Amino acid sequence: MTSDYVPTTLAKYRLFSDHLVAVILQKALLWGIVEAATKRLKDGSDAWTAAQDEADNPETRTSIAIEKARRLRKENTANIRWMVNSYINPNVAGTITAEDRIDLGLHVRDTTMTHHPVPKSRPEVDVEPSGKFEHKVTALNPTIHKRGKPSDAYGVRYAWQLGGEAPASPEDLPKSKSSRKTQERFSWNSSDQGKPVHYAVAYENSRGEQGPWSAVFTTVVP
Repeated sequence: MTSDYVPTTLAKYRLFSDHLVAVILQKALLWGIVEAATKRLKDGSDAWTAAQDEADNPETRTSIAIEKARRLRKENTANIRWMVNSYINPNVAGTITAEDRIDLGLHVRDTTMTHHPVPKSRPEVDVEPSGKFEHKVTALNPTIHKRGKPSDAYGVRYAWQLGGEAPASPEDLPKSKSSRKTQERFSWNSSDQGKPVHYAVAYENSRGEQGPWSAVFTTVVP
């Protein structure tokens, strides 16, 4: 589905425009739309409709008529967008319902809260040298043992510790960051070469809530 509410094909556009203008003219007073605004909308619609009729008629169809219809269609679309942005979206009088917007052919924002459960999948972690003083850390889908997040994962939480002994639990790793990517690169200083590094990964939902951690993977700075 396109994010634009204005149809692109001529036949659908005409139905959309004719209906929207007619409904707005009928309910302008209820919806708090001033007369000058409805006149601008109606005049632009009438001008385009007449020009399009001329361009569609084989007896009056010329390159000039076609170009005029195209120009006035653009102006009519601009008027429609102006009306929607100035009066319909702000809902000036507070009387425009979601059903009204649907009837006009406009999009309605879904305000229903969607539940994002905590991921149940437990990723595997893979660490490889990717250059001098650098590691490539990958969260592997436990089902396929490859990159690619499972359906219950939105992002990945990477945790690590440079130096020292590996902690008893991945949750005890002191540093972490969130990413939408299933692979991240970690770069270290030359003075860190040979030091142990401990990594772990966990999937997150869109609210940053973590699922189960992978095992801790211990390696050294290459």
